[in-house]
Amino acid sequence: MKPETVCRKSRMTCGVLALGALSLFSSMSAYAADDIIVTRPHSMSSNMSSNMYIGVNLGNAMYDEFNDSSASLGIFGGFHINDVLAVDFGWADLGEASQGTDKADVSVLQVALLGKLHVSTDLSLFGKVGLARWTYDLSTTSFSGSDDDINVYFGVGADYHISGQSAVRFNADFYNIKPTISSVTLTEENISLFSIGYIFQL
Repeated sequence: MKPETVCRKSRMTCGVLALGALSLFSSMSAYAADDIIVTRPHSMSSNMSSNMYIGVNLGNAMYDEFNDSSASLGIFGGFHINDVLAVDFGWADLGEASQGTDKADVSVLQVALLGKLHVSTDLSLFGKVGLARWTYDLSTTSFSGSDDDINVYFGVGADYHISGQSAVRFNADFYNIKPTISSVTLTEENISLFSIGYIFQL
């Protein structure tokens, strides 16, 4: 076989191999591009047309002065100003605490500014500060009565996003109240509320 014939065949073989490699690379690139899935975060504030939300929670309220705790129930709602700020409203029955024959029943109506930190697609941490209007009902063997006032309160927690429309909320709120019953100013009561709730965005 002549040398020039071998060269021509080699060049043809190389060309075929090059075309085959190029075709394989192109098909792999197209397959990879078709296989890419773009997902959006579960953040409630970014995925819904409405930024309003409502929720309910169950928890345990711990009374420092009474050295007692009670089950609590609360409802809340609010709206997201943007991805990191929200205005939160709520009402909670902090249950009844007792010490001997003394019993106290506390409920709160509150509003707060809530700031969020998104640490992942599904999880966001938050802190809040606001005003709580509390109602304190006291019953003892010597007297009974009620008082109400407004105090600053604060809280911290986390939202675990189940979807773009709902989340589970883990929350801790801290209240400081000093009631006056029958012209007697009682010892300051600190109440810590730990709760878990469900949020649904409208």
